[in-house]
Amino acid sequence: MRKFLYVVLLALFLGLGSCAEAAVLEGPWHYWETNETENGGVNVPELVRENSADWPLYDMEKRPPLSGNYQHILLTVKVSAQEPQKDVLLFLTTKQAVRMWLGDELFFSRGKFYPQRYDEGSQPYMVALPKFEGETQLIVEMYSNSPTHLGWFGMFSVDTEQMQMARFFYSDIPLVLAIPVGLAIIFIMVLYYRFNPQGWRRLYGYIILFMVVFCLWLFCISNVKSLFWDYPRVWWYSLSILGYILPLTANLIPREMLKDKPYARMDLVLWANGLLFVVAMAGEIMGLHTMNNLMSLYYPMLAVGEGAVVYWCVRAAREGDILCRSVLLPIVVFTLLGIIDGVAGHFYLLPWHVYLTPLGIYAFLHFVVAILREQVRHEEKLLRKTAGLEHKAALMQKKSETDALTGCWNRSKFKELLAGAIAGARKSGQPFGMLMLDIDFFKKINDTYGHDTGDAVLRAFATLVRKHLAQEHDCIRWGGEEFLILTAFEEQSELLALAEKIREQVSAVPLAGHKITCSIGATLWQTENDTTDTLLKRADDALYQAKKSGRNCVIFGE
Repeated sequence: MRKFLYVVLLALFLGLGSCAEAAVLEGPWHYWETNETENGGVNVPELVRENSADWPLYDMEKRPPLSGNYQHILLTVKVSAQEPQKDVLLFLTTKQAVRMWLGDELFFSRGKFYPQRYDEGSQPYMVALPKFEGETQLIVEMYSNSPTHLGWFGMFSVDTEQMQMARFFYSDIPLVLAIPVGLAIIFIMVLYYRFNPQGWRRLYGYIILFMVVFCLWLFCISNVKSLFWDYPRVWWYSLSILGYILPLTANLIPREMLKDKPYARMDLVLWANGLLFVVAMAGEIMGLHTMNNLMSLYYPMLAVGEGAVVYWCVRAAREGDILCRSVLLPIVVFTLLGIIDGVAGHFYLLPWHVYLTPLGIYAFLHFVVAILREQVRHEEKLLRKTAGLEHKAALMQKKSETDALTGCWNRSKFKELLAGAIAGARKSGQPFGMLMLDIDFFKKINDTYGHDTGDAVLRAFATLVRKHLAQEHDCIRWGGEEFLILTAFEEQSELLALAEKIREQVSAVPLAGHKITCSIGATLWQTENDTTDTLLKRADDALYQAKKSGRNCVIFGE
């Protein structure tokens, strides 16, 4: 870990893109196609010494112009020991066996120099050169049963160990920038999938699946993996399988968003991706090397398939689909970068060896942010709708419990209010009060002035009474011109004071243009053995006594 941190810091301060070329390589490169190797009884160093001066020259930055009729190639260049500190050779090969000599000394050998059933894939190497003096020849023998890969080198240079380590990790910079973002997206989507049942859970699941495959693919293309397990065949097939699966998992996302669009034929795209993967796997199992060979078909299919997806998403976006508009950016960016990497890595048509596809994760992050923003808006809409329904239900409930004329509670609500008051009294051991009010000679008002006037008097009476009640007191229209008041008063004097105050105000203030009076019967909840019926009977009896005593008075019922 300490060495790794040292390399990273060194890369940041020295500037990886400007690493100097190896100064110990002298003179031009020569190459020779041959089928005669050391295995065939030929001494390679001797063959090179005797014949390399007449071999064709080529630019080491490019692949030798091979005829394609051979599976072996010999490369040679002169090296000098004038800068002995630059003694580490860095290079990358793909599906090739390699042997290297410095002079007559064989110092490196990897791979098998005969046809194999399975591919070895790409592998970077860092090799220390043997000690030597003066000038000698570096000889490279390469074998591949695929003419496409024979003679191809990547990152070939000789330099100090520190600079070569910096070059080694340079191509992993896009991965270092992408993997934390991918893991963060997975974490966020898992949280939304787990704790947001009202969200787009299937879409979240497809995003998690794609990000897991993508992060595994990122690790497989990294150079760092060789430090953990130097087994190129495993990494190559893991990378190839994940490469074929990536379009499948990625296209599940737009498929979910376009499922209601009749013009979107996402199933055809998925079937094409899946069929190509099955054919590639089957051919590879049979030793036909189709995992690599079908890449020539993979990238055109990728361009055509994703082009169709983009077209369908554009149509959906024009119809107002915000998510389909947001997903366009990652589809286009991932497709373009993937094709560029395919051109660079598979066909060797571009000079660099750094993957650009990982940077598409930032375009995908834009899509994820859009999803979360739409999810928040969706939840706010649901909350507003739920709040509206709850408010409507509350209004309906209140309407069912309220007297439409006076705004007081009705008899249905009275049962609930009285039950609550009785339960509280029994729990605390303290009584509560009840007043029963009746407008005096109300029938005469109705008969003389009509029911509209009577209704106006009732509304005014109820408004005046509620004006003098505390918040914890309840006013109920018991029926006709009779009203009940439940109070929290525990003392008879407090209850009678409230009743007298109401009575005086009613008699003093004209209501709806008419001067009226009221009679009031008062009582308290008395003992544990008291009941609803006895409570109401005492109040009713007290009201009756008030009317019998000349009305416009308050009587307490014992």
